[in-house]
Amino acid sequence: MQTPTRKPDWNELDFLSWDAFRRMAPPVLRLEITRIERLLAAEALPLDVHNALVRVRFALNTFLTCLAGSDRTTFDGTCVPHLDAALLNLPLAFPDLDAPTRETLAYVLDRLRYIHDRIRLIY
Repeated sequence: MQTPTRKPDWNELDFLSWDAFRRMAPPVLRLEITRIERLLAAEALPLDVHNALVRVRFALNTFLTCLAGSDRTTFDGTCVPHLDAALLNLPLAFPDLDAPTRETLAYVLDRLRYIHDRIRLIY
């Protein structure tokens, strides 16, 4: 008998219902939008970083609006690209970021990835 060399990266407990996701995702994403808005208001950010954060905020708000008006069958095709856009536009690679801003953006990235990773576990 051969033993498996790799454990699966999910567990039945990780799965969540569509209704649970619709309750869980908006508050988390609204907190991250607020965090982004604080960066936009309080920092003298380079213009490229500022514009990227505005795009991220717009993509997250669009995702939340789409989520509120969608059902499970249309969600993946219509809403998820907005969350993908937010993840792709997060300006972590910009060289002019100070340490606190970079740390805040790393935290935002972690939360966005958390929501994004949960999507594949919706039933």
